[in-house]
Amino acid sequence: MNILFVNNFYNIFTKADCGASQRTMCLIRALAKLGHVDVISFVDDTISNEPNVDVIFSQEIGMATQKGNRFNKFFKLFRWNKPYFIYPENIEKSKIIDSFVEQKHYDYIAIRYVHFACDCGLLKYSDRLVVDVDDDPKDVVLMSLDKVRTLRNKIYTRIYANTIDRVTRFIISHVKAAFYSTPTKQYDNAHFLPNISAYNQPLPPAEFSGADRNILIVGRYHYLPNAEGLEHFIRSIFPIVKQSVPNVSLLVVGKVIDDEMRRLCEKTVGIKLLGFVEDLRDAYDNCHCAVVPLYRGTGTSVKLVEAMSMGRAVVTTSAGARGINKQVENGVDYILADDDYAFAEGIIRLLLDERFNHTLSDNAKAKMQQYYSEQAFNTIVSKSLYK
Repeated sequence: MNILFVNNFYNIFTKADCGASQRTMCLIRALAKLGHVDVISFVDDTISNEPNVDVIFSQEIGMATQKGNRFNKFFKLFRWNKPYFIYPENIEKSKIIDSFVEQKHYDYIAIRYVHFACDCGLLKYSDRLVVDVDDDPKDVVLMSLDKVRTLRNKIYTRIYANTIDRVTRFIISHVKAAFYSTPTKQYDNAHFLPNISAYNQPLPPAEFSGADRNILIVGRYHYLPNAEGLEHFIRSIFPIVKQSVPNVSLLVVGKVIDDEMRRLCEKTVGIKLLGFVEDLRDAYDNCHCAVVPLYRGTGTSVKLVEAMSMGRAVVTTSAGARGINKQVENGVDYILADDDYAFAEGIIRLLLDERFNHTLSDNAKAKMQQYYSEQAFNTIVSKSLYK
């Protein structure tokens, strides 16, 4: 079997440092188990380091631009059945892909994200097209409402979100197969494909012999929900924990790009900014528990799956547990708390009660191996393509 994967992202083989790139690599690996994968990458210097995967084209080409006038902006709200009117096609990319498809037969052509499928002109191959929708596109649009100032634009954004939902459903209904990561969202002709961690080898249990205690938070803080969660945790939750566990430190992995946020971290006693780390296993190995303080977002939180897969007890919120809350149990596999004091109390117990900490981490590892492992991911992809 021959499979063509179109990469409209960034250099996925050398920069799997976020949930989006991790999911991309997991999908490529799953496809490579079914057949040979050729990759067309619209990013410079993409070089495969995966078996059964070859990069046949690599060149930086940007997204198609859309003519922006008020008439088109309004008119496209009612053209959900014309996907290229919503997401314009990049003719240059389309021609490059067509030239390779003419030279070699591909049983499947795969890409991540609906708007990238349009940008690359792939809808003409709908009979063999596989699209990973990932997060619900409608929810992604609605997340921008906080930045919208006028009532008129708020109304427009809500209508546009509904249009995006309809065009997504229209495209999915015409392709060979599609995947999504939001379990509460149901699409016809699509399959729930959970996010999984690139780090799937559990670590030894957290070490409690020393006096110090470490909490770990991991994220890309240019993503607003992550930045908001970090700030809220530092201002409202961490001080409560520190009152009961004075020797606690918060290890912050990921680049903090906002100057005000960085100053807040630097002036708060007990916070260590680790920035980018080469191997996340080292950071998890050095912590006693992990926290995922998210209060909004879409899809499944990869960082929650990652921490539980690595064998670390976790405290998170309802928003942080989105996508996995049906498979795990609060107080048994992890701790769920939306109230700041309950969140802090959960952390305190995990830092002071070694037996409880290890019980939660062992239970979480078992659940992740059952539902959020590479094997589970690959099985869904395989069954979807061979249905």
